[in-house]
Amino acid sequence: MGVVSGALWWASIPWAVDPSPLPQEPPIDPNRVTPGLLAMASFAFLIVAVALLYLSMRKQMRKVDPNLPNGPGDDERAEDERLTEEAVERGEESAGEKGAPGEKGS
Repeated sequence: MGVVSGALWWASIPWAVDPSPLPQEPPIDPNRVTPGLLAMASFAFLIVAVALLYLSMRKQMRKVDPNLPNGPGDDERAEDERLTEEAVERGEESAGEKGAPGEKGS
């Protein structure tokens, strides 16, 4: 049983054959196709939901006190930022001494 005969065998199975075409349907007029009432209602629902979420977020953000004490991760984050700034300054100083990258040495 070769490749060709195997392909012919597969095509002879009833469920592997293409279905017969449906009777001719009238062509669809693109001027009469609309999204419909369900799409409009879904879109309106999404707009209302987003508006309510925005108002709720604004209300919650007004409750946040900007003068809160430092939390457990805030001190570590401040130390990391300080060390990063020091490393950047040391890098700029060493680049200034050796010349900018890409410049030819004298």
